[in-house]
Amino acid sequence: MLVSFGQIGIRHRAVRLRQVSASVGCVLLMFACASCANMAAAWANITGGDWIEAEYKLSTAPLLVLVDDRSSLVSEPKAIREVHQTISEIFLQFDVNKNVIPFQDWQRLQSDPKYNGMSARQIGEWLGAEQVLTINVEKFTLQGEGGAPIFKGIFVCRIKVISTERKSDVRLWPEGDAGRRVEVETDAKPMDSDTSAADVAKELGIKMGQKVAEYFYGRREFAT
Repeated sequence: MLVSFGQIGIRHRAVRLRQVSASVGCVLLMFACASCANMAAAWANITGGDWIEAEYKLSTAPLLVLVDDRSSLVSEPKAIREVHQTISEIFLQFDVNKNVIPFQDWQRLQSDPKYNGMSARQIGEWLGAEQVLTINVEKFTLQGEGGAPIFKGIFVCRIKVISTERKSDVRLWPEGDAGRRVEVETDAKPMDSDTSAADVAKELGIKMGQKVAEYFYGRREFAT
């Protein structure tokens, strides 16, 4: 089974990343005269892992992470906050983008009566973003099928990146209008356990944030 950085718990990842960063620094010194491709290959030989390139390189200008749930499918708002926070932390850690629009700024704009009539491009422009990572919610559930007394979280979204330029086609990634489908879930847990709905929502938010972020930074998968 392959385990990527995106599958490491967000709260414990900082320590692990610091350890890995130190190792990466050593490798970079060892191969300072080599090309990037050669360094990646050398690191793969040392670790036994495969290097996965980012599917799309975001700009480093202000970026809005927009979790679009205008149909109110997300029953626990904590999940949305966790998606935003997780992506922001990962983008900072991996130098993807250090200028993510703060969650609070976006949250304040949602109280504006005009908000629901604004497009993702307009929201991004209003908040001063150059690009918008849109995460459109398609499904969110915390309970298992058939009304069973268990928590079984499922979170499905469509993601894409758009520009805030005022032009007819603002699509940047991926090709097509639908966007990339991303789905995460949690293990089934009895409702009479110590787990609460808020716990499941938090886990879903973190997992979604991790999986979305993986499309935008190079990473290594380690064999276990």
